[in-house]
Amino acid sequence: MNDLQAIGTHNSYKIAIPPAELAVIATHSEAGARSLDYGHLPLKDQLDLGMRQLEIDVLYDPNGGRYSHPLLPRLSGVAYDATGMDRPGYKVLHMPDADVRSHCATFVQCLQQIKVWSDTHPDHVPILIMMNAKDGKSTVDGGTDALSYDAAAFEALDTEIRSVFGPDKLITPDEVRGDHKTLREGVMAGGWPSLNATRGKVFFALDEGPSKVAVYMRGHTSLEGLPVFVNSVSESADHAAYFTLNDPVKQFDRIQAAVRSGFIVRTRADDSTTEARTNDTSRFEMALKSGAQYISTDYPTPRPEFSPYKVALPDGVAARTNPVTKP
Repeated sequence: MNDLQAIGTHNSYKIAIPPAELAVIATHSEAGARSLDYGHLPLKDQLDLGMRQLEIDVLYDPNGGRYSHPLLPRLSGVAYDATGMDRPGYKVLHMPDADVRSHCATFVQCLQQIKVWSDTHPDHVPILIMMNAKDGKSTVDGGTDALSYDAAAFEALDTEIRSVFGPDKLITPDEVRGDHKTLREGVMAGGWPSLNATRGKVFFALDEGPSKVAVYMRGHTSLEGLPVFVNSVSESADHAAYFTLNDPVKQFDRIQAAVRSGFIVRTRADDSTTEARTNDTSRFEMALKSGAQYISTDYPTPRPEFSPYKVALPDGVAARTNPVTKP
């Protein structure tokens, strides 16, 4: 499965910010408003287009209702659908109070949508589901701060994943590690399962920095018994298997080296609407050459008012042989 290359989407759940709310953001930062001016089709439609990597931002909400009444929709007067936001469990949105609209308000709802599609397309190549665990201060004055993460929070995240995807649908670190002492040793020994063994399955990766990764691991140095891979802190770490390396230009050599070593890498073809506004495909071309297995974009389809810019594999296939490991 690490000998493939596929396209995916960034902040895959995101519905575009309504113009009235984007205008409010622009009064504080025009650059910020420009960078947030994108949205996606529903997850099912993205998968139909051939996207094989999805990114979901999750926010811890153990009691429910923490993000039910976002500030910007109230200020703008634009209707906001809070269905499901009052229930306990992880919520899905980009920025509390500012960029809050999602095709699936809860994490479980997002996963259920993916699973329904997967079950009806059982021969698909493995789908990478990335997660950002959002926390920290609100970017809006008077807004709601996102809760921090501890072991209990990540245990709850794992529970939600397993409530939707059973062992028959989930590729786990234990499977890749096999009989080896560490996950990294399993990867270096060719432990990623074959394509045939992973058709119709998904795998999860936590895209976070070292401190949050350490909290998620809960002392499991090779992610033993856990359902989620993590953004590896280094190529020599015991848990090394997956890397988020978002700049295929500046990090080109590192991406190629990681891919050749057997690791799986996700990179980005575009960022902050910049490439789409200028129809600049140079970053995407470097991403393809880098061999990163998953290349993320905000533009699986063009946005005509910007340019014809679009990210897709040659011939419109959903996945192809990796140009670095199997040229």
